Amino acid sequence: MDPVLLLSSLLLMAFGLLGVGVAEPDLLQGHLLRVGSALGAMALGFALPPMRLLQGARVLLGATLVLLVLVLLVGDGPGGVRRWFYLGPVAFQPSELAKLALVFYLASFVGRKGHDYPIVGAAILTAATAGLVLVEPDFATALFLLTLGGLLFVLAGVPWRRLVVVSLAGVLALSPFSGYYFARFSYVSERFAGFLDYIQGEANPSQAAYQVLQAQKALVLAGPFGQGPGGELPHLPEAHNDMVFASVVFATGWLGGLVVLFLYFLLFLRGLSLALALKGPLSLVALGLTLYLTLQAALNIGVTMGFLPVTGVPLPLVSYGGSSLLVSGLAVGILLRLAREVRAKGVVEWSS
Repeated sequence: MDPVLLLSSLLLMAFGLLGVGVAEPDLLQGHLLRVGSALGAMALGFALPPMRLLQGARVLLGATLVLLVLVLLVGDGPGGVRRWFYLGPVAFQPSELAKLALVFYLASFVGRKGHDYPIVGAAILTAATAGLVLVEPDFATALFLLTLGGLLFVLAGVPWRRLVVVSLAGVLALSPFSGYYFARFSYVSERFAGFLDYIQGEANPSQAAYQVLQAQKALVLAGPFGQGPGGELPHLPEAHNDMVFASVVFATGWLGGLVVLFLYFLLFLRGLSLALALKGPLSLVALGLTLYLTLQAALNIGVTMGFLPVTGVPLPLVSYGGSSLLVSGLAVGILLRLAREVRAKGVVEWSS
C-alpha cells in the first residue's frame, strides 16, 4: 500500500465533500453515498490482479463499446443528450468507464504487438470509442479520450511518422462531417466563441462568460483562508460538479486551493515513480491512469480559472458525479495494487 497515494486520494475526496456541501447542501448526503461507492471501487481495484485486467483488456473495451452504443439508443440526459443510464436513483455514464478501458486496451496492445507494430487497428478502436462519445454529444470527453490515446501511443514509443500518418488519415476521413456536427450540436462552437470573446474582454457577463466570471468571483471572495463550510457561495451553475474547484476554494481559501493542486501533483509524482519501477505494458497502465486523473484535473481547474473553454469535464475524486467518482476510485485502487506489487516483488513482468 502506498500511503502517499492513498492519503492524497482520501484528502481529495474530503475536499470534494466540503465543495459539494458549500455549493449544494441538500446534495451532501447523496455525495457521501457516492464517496462510499468510490471507496468500494478503490478496494475493488486494489483486489484485482493487474495482469488479469491486462489479459481481459479487449473484453473490457468491447463491453464499453457496447455500453456506448446502448446509451445512444436507450440512454437519457438533460437537453436531449444521451449520456446516462438511469436505474432508479442510480445514474451511470459509460464514457467515464471508457477512459479506464482505453488505458488497459492500449497497454495490452503494446504488450502483445510491440511498439513498432502497425497501429491502425488500435487507432480505429480508439477513434470509435471517442466517436461514440462525440455523438452523445460530449465533445470535451471525446477530445480527452483522443488526447489520452495519443499520449499513450507516444509514451509507448510508437514512431512519430506512424502517428502523424494515422492522425492525418483520421482528420481527412472526419473533416467532411465536421460542418454537420457543429451545426447539429451548436453548443460546441458557441462555447469556443464565448471563450474567445471572454479572453478578448468582449463577452456578455450575463451570457457566455457568466459561469466563468461567477467562478472567478468565488475564487476572489475566498481570500487566503476561505469563508468556511457555512459561507454563502455566489450563484454558480454546476458549482457542485464541473465548477467544484471554485466551491472548494471558496470554503477553504487560496491556501486550500494550493493544497488541492499539491495533492494532484503528488498523485502525478507517485504514478510516474510507479511507471518507472514497472516494465512493459504495466508501466503504460500506471502512466495512463496517472494521466487520466491528473490531466483531467488540470483541464477542469483550467476551465474554472478561465484559462480554457467550458468543457463540462468533472474534477476526479472531487466532483459530485457518481460515475466519475466510481471510475477515478477504481483507477486509484489499481495504482495502489501496482504499488504493492512493486514493493512485494520488485519489478513486475508482463506475460501474455
